[in-house]
Amino acid sequence: MKKLSFKLYSILVLGCVLLFSACNDDKSDNEAKIITSFKVKNTSGTVFNASIGDNNVITIKVSPYLDAEKELNSALPIFYLSKGATVTPDPAVPQNFAQSGGVKYTVTAEDGKTQTVYTVVWGISDQLPYGEGFSYAEIGTAKDFVELGYPGEVKNFDLPDSKLYGDLQMYHAYCGDYIVLLSRAYINADASSPYCVKVVDKNTLNAAGALNLGSISVSDIRMITSDYKGRCVAAVVPDAGNETRFFYWTTPTGAPVSVGTIAVNMAPNTDGSNNFQVAGDITDNAWITALAPRGPKGEHYRVKVTGGRLASDYSIVETGYSSGDCSGFQMISPLNDSDRPSFAVGDSEGTAGAANSNHCYIISPAGATVNIMPGYWQNILQAWWVGTGFSTARTGGRSPVVSALPINGKTYVTVTSGTAWWFAAAVLSSDLQSLAHENLNIAVSVNRNWSFGEWVDWYWSDDNNEAYLAIWFGRLGLFTYKMTCFE
Repeated sequence: MKKLSFKLYSILVLGCVLLFSACNDDKSDNEAKIITSFKVKNTSGTVFNASIGDNNVITIKVSPYLDAEKELNSALPIFYLSKGATVTPDPAVPQNFAQSGGVKYTVTAEDGKTQTVYTVVWGISDQLPYGEGFSYAEIGTAKDFVELGYPGEVKNFDLPDSKLYGDLQMYHAYCGDYIVLLSRAYINADASSPYCVKVVDKNTLNAAGALNLGSISVSDIRMITSDYKGRCVAAVVPDAGNETRFFYWTTPTGAPVSVGTIAVNMAPNTDGSNNFQVAGDITDNAWITALAPRGPKGEHYRVKVTGGRLASDYSIVETGYSSGDCSGFQMISPLNDSDRPSFAVGDSEGTAGAANSNHCYIISPAGATVNIMPGYWQNILQAWWVGTGFSTARTGGRSPVVSALPINGKTYVTVTSGTAWWFAAAVLSSDLQSLAHENLNIAVSVNRNWSFGEWVDWYWSDDNNEAYLAIWFGRLGLFTYKMTCFE
């Protein structure tokens, strides 16, 4: 069989992309085909894959959790054609791919005579096998900090205290069907403020009651995150600062459950750089990692949870990269909950607030750097600098935040970055070399150079076979996503 090479052309009108192939030999001119793949992109930017089956029927795959009538009502196709072929109707015109009988495309070969009619319909996606991760990333609700009920004005940088009005030094964590918002800025300013801890619905981001603190003093809660199952976990450091207590919540109204206490301050810094991750099930077996005092070796605490109880001692993970240079931010996230995992490392290097000051690595259990987020990441994801981008200018600003999560048996890493005028985040493969899904190429515009950065939290639901992701961008607000595991 003769080899074919394909050339890509783009129709820019209305954002539709139509792809034609060109061959490098004398292939006949009577082929009228849609080749290789067919996708559609809806008005919100969500891309849906499709399969080309028997009798030239193309089936768009839609998650059973989505309303296909709504998602496909005005979508644009993305596909390849055989050499010299044309197609009607015009692929630059949106179509209702959910309509009864589907949408028919007639492909006419280069000879002007040979034709093939394709019928595009939709169907329910099949569940991906375990180990193959997720297929779709659905863009969820986003709200700025004012819409979430905080005072201030978005993008007004002349406010009297930017740490309160816009940055909020926010940590957030999933807690079942809710998201808990913890503002260290408000806690530091006034621990009795109603803005210290808020609870919102994870889907609508509407206010949803309060967090049951039990006997915990809100001023002692230094950080929150969630475990792999979506339980909110808090690192609590009393005033003495010589121990850390860990608690978790299954629901915001439930009483906090103690995991145990360890005799070290796992939130040792007074700025915004404190961070931690929980890899595994906090009620059973998990590992907790947290930034140690900054130093040239990049040290991080690691402590085991077994049967829901915290070990009495901790170990140290060294990244080999200084955690005391640049903006003084470094973070690790285990790629899984095993005893000897590899780690994702987010590290600021060089000059704070400058280009190329954000870096991300994968280090092996032995401490060797085995993968580096490529410097050309920005060319893959966005036209501006996103990958090895700009750290915050403030010491302790949280960028680049990294967070790893196994979804349907496959691990992904979220990385945050940006420039002085942009926040950015992306969910990448576990080797940091590729984007997991088009909708997880995230960019929002705001002057974030002096922000305290970002925070990321996500979890995997065994019951729903889907994952939930929430990203806090300082000076802006909360952005949510859902990842479904259907073909």
